[in-house]
Formats: sequence, structure tokens, C-alpha cells
Amino acid sequence: MASGKSKQNVPFFTSLLRYNLSAGTATATDFSTLLFCKEILGFNPVLGTFIGALFGATVAFFLGRNWTFLNKEGKMSTQTMRFILVVSGSILLNTFGEYIFTEVIEVGHYMLARVITAILVGISYNFPMQRYFVFR
Repeated sequence: MASGKSKQNVPFFTSLLRYNLSAGTATATDFSTLLFCKEILGFNPVLGTFIGALFGATVAFFLGRNWTFLNKEGKMSTQTMRFILVVSGSILLNTFGEYIFTEVIEVGHYMLARVITAILVGISYNFPMQRYFVFR
């Protein structure tokens, strides 16, 4: 918007609920890709996390634009560039979290590390950045 004010098409709690549902779908894509990379292809879980995050991010973008935040009238190119910035940060945070929980803290299983990391990053970073920056 020209005024620089944030325009929200969906009330906060509705968008939070929708975000959690779409994040669950994106996370299922992310985690299943991680499992495939680790268990079938034999990749390191940190690399699998990175690849899974890319696939999950693609799902998250289209759900965010078309359903979660209902912001199809925003320029897709602008939203895409903002989303790439946010997802780059998210992938770094998720990959770093996977490393910390599996290699430093050694929580016991890479998927437990992935779940803990995904929850922390999703609540503290992804939702607010998508609502107030990408799909504003």
C-alpha cells in the first residue's frame, strides 16, 4: 500500500489458525522429504533438513498467498522476493537448530531435533514474518 500501512485481509486469530494448518501441511512435506533424504538416499540429516525446508517452503508460499493470509492482490513478484528473504532466514534457523540439537546437545534422534526446531522457528519467526512482512 502507498501509505506503508499493513493491510490484513484475515483477522489475527483466523490467520493464526490457518497458518498452523498450512504450516502442518508444509511441515509434512518438509519432514517427509527429510525422511526420504536421510533414510532412502542416506544423506546427513542436516542436508536433508535443508532440502526438506526448500520443498516445505514452496508449499507454504502458495498456501500463505492463496488461503492463510488471502493476499492474492499483492504483487506476486514482491511477495516472492519477501518470501525468499524470510525463508532464507527460516532455512538457516532450521538447519542451525538441527545441528545444535543433533550434534551439540545430542537429543537422541534427528526427528526429535527437527520437531523441536520447527516449533521454535515457526512460532517465533515464520508466522510473524509472513503475516507482517510477506503477505501484509
